[in-house]
Amino acid sequence: MNLLSPKLVMKWSVSFLCAALICACGGNQQQSVESSIPQFASAPPSAAPNASETQIVKGPRNNYTFTRISVGFVLTDRLGDQGSITITGKKAIQFDDVRVNLQMREYASMVSDQTLSSIIDLYLVFLGRVPDADGLSYWIDQYNNGLSLDRMANSFYQAALQYSSLTGYSSNMSEHDYVRQVYRLGLGRKEATAPGAAELDYWVTQLEAGQSRGAVARAIMSSARQFRDDAKWGWIVRSLDRRQKVARLFAVDQGLNYLSEAETIAKTMRIASLITPGSSFLAEQSIPTTDVLFSLNAQPYYGYLAQACTPAAKQSWVRAHLDDVYLWYKEIVDFPVTTAKTSEEYFDALLVKSKDRFSFTATQASVDGYFQTGTSVTYGYTLLRQGTRLRVLYVQPGSPADLAGLRRGATIAQVDGTSLAQPANDVQYAALYPSKSETHRFDIVDPGKTEMRSVNMTAISMSSKPVLSNQVLNVDGRKYGYMVFNDHIQSAEQMLIDGVNQFKAAGVQDLILDLRYNGGGYLYIADEIASMIGGSRTAGQIFEQLQYNDKHFANTYAGTTWFYAYDTKRRPLPQLNLSRVFILTGARTCSASESIINSLSPFVEVVLIGENTCGKPYGFRQTNNCGMAYFAIQFSGVNALGKGDYVSGFAPQCKVADDLDHALGDTAEARLAAALSYAKTGACPAVTTTPGGPPALGGERDPYPWRSIRLLP
Repeated sequence: MNLLSPKLVMKWSVSFLCAALICACGGNQQQSVESSIPQFASAPPSAAPNASETQIVKGPRNNYTFTRISVGFVLTDRLGDQGSITITGKKAIQFDDVRVNLQMREYASMVSDQTLSSIIDLYLVFLGRVPDADGLSYWIDQYNNGLSLDRMANSFYQAALQYSSLTGYSSNMSEHDYVRQVYRLGLGRKEATAPGAAELDYWVTQLEAGQSRGAVARAIMSSARQFRDDAKWGWIVRSLDRRQKVARLFAVDQGLNYLSEAETIAKTMRIASLITPGSSFLAEQSIPTTDVLFSLNAQPYYGYLAQACTPAAKQSWVRAHLDDVYLWYKEIVDFPVTTAKTSEEYFDALLVKSKDRFSFTATQASVDGYFQTGTSVTYGYTLLRQGTRLRVLYVQPGSPADLAGLRRGATIAQVDGTSLAQPANDVQYAALYPSKSETHRFDIVDPGKTEMRSVNMTAISMSSKPVLSNQVLNVDGRKYGYMVFNDHIQSAEQMLIDGVNQFKAAGVQDLILDLRYNGGGYLYIADEIASMIGGSRTAGQIFEQLQYNDKHFANTYAGTTWFYAYDTKRRPLPQLNLSRVFILTGARTCSASESIINSLSPFVEVVLIGENTCGKPYGFRQTNNCGMAYFAIQFSGVNALGKGDYVSGFAPQCKVADDLDHALGDTAEARLAAALSYAKTGACPAVTTTPGGPPALGGERDPYPWRSIRLLP
């Protein structure tokens, strides 16, 4: 069968037709490549992506770095103004100088490594060039459709015959001359290393016995590789290895094709000609990309984008990071982005808002300072908007707010002479929550008062007190431990231990843990306080099982955390061994605080007093890049019974409004009073206090989003 029939020629890609057009070798004079190219009107084969499947990108390939993600690729313009480009649903990307066949990874995986090497050898031995990606993918397709390698070799040979002045092969050459040309073009053996009479005679005998010229060429290439360790001929194998390496780098790893017939021939020939037995360096340098860290065949990796702090690189890092770790990475909707959009804005825009209310970014310095020491620039107050009133929830001891006489329940009516009856505008917000030390004037209405007083406060950098207070309450002959725990940060560990030791020494019979303002933080802190509460009841039990996305099965497998017996310094944790715990909750009870509730529930009676928690069964690992800390939801958590997914929060047994008219720890404060009543009667008390005020208005921004998280160190 003539495999080079007109019908088959019409099916061949322009790439393969170009492949036949290569310079002559040996004693033939090189012919101008460009002048030798005939005009063809053939359609591209099935392996070549069509125009609708090709993304056009401005600029040369070398301007960009590639990053593979699960839905496609992210391109980063390193030198131009194209920014970060996410490409999905395409089979090729066309730059100003080359086209990248994005399917080469799949095509290369369709055949064995040995078969792939054999096809590449055909380009080298008959055409004297490295393959282009489209042509190589076409021949892989043909092989998978039943075309044998020997018949494929005959097709390559027939193509070489059509352009004998370029390939050195001719239809009227003798069998001996044919073998010499295979040695010359395929193995680089010519002149002093040309085959001797015995070698020539052996292969000529094979031809005369009926072996096709294509089959004999393949056999010669295969036979040469058996001399890898031979002192005399080992250089041939090293040369073949380097040619294979460069061919794979060009066509398989990078998926490259030139855009014209002339370029395809001239440049792939030149690349092949630069390979020597001793080096492939010059050949690799002539490949039109320096993005050597990228390979279509490599697993997704974006580490090289980290700390490459150009706007485009930061955007690309954000897209690749979310694709890697985000719990809902499959549901991300891409959109065009320019470098005018910051990486933080881009991060927020990519989040799956129907499920994710919590992922956020902040400066690395502010987050690190807070979680390590509780340090931030602050006046020392925590505020809540109730209708037209901006009220103080609590103040840090010794803070500017404390020294100015602000107390729980006070209203900040004005800042710098402007009313705060509505959610703060940008100027007011900056004054209320400054990022540096500043002085501002505040008009305050103290609890129980109607007139305003003015104070000047200067924000300072200070450490918060995560455990605001510990009290032993004696009520009706029963001892209660009452703890206000506001932040799961590193400095909380010793304070919690000290508080539990205080309660243990006092012989408390019940614990009232006030988490109403605790938005979360480090999960290990939640584990420690839960372990100290449960003691022997929780020892050796599962605290929480973390569940990551399907790219991180290993993390899920290793994500079981147990109730701790020791603190981070390997000291035994004190134990209260309680069968019941009261937890005061509210809308700000989030994340790691909810983990305490969920994880204790299978082992200890947990009585919730207050309002629904925020509903955040998710957690993060802080990931830093270019001075920013990124918190993308990476996992959800379930308890020992497999319970999780509490996206609506935990509902309290006793619904009690927050009482801002009484201090925290005052037994008359509504939520604490309800817990004490429940402990005595086993039932929720009748509502005896008025609500603390209307609900919060929308639009008030959270100045410290990192306080409402579940974080792994």
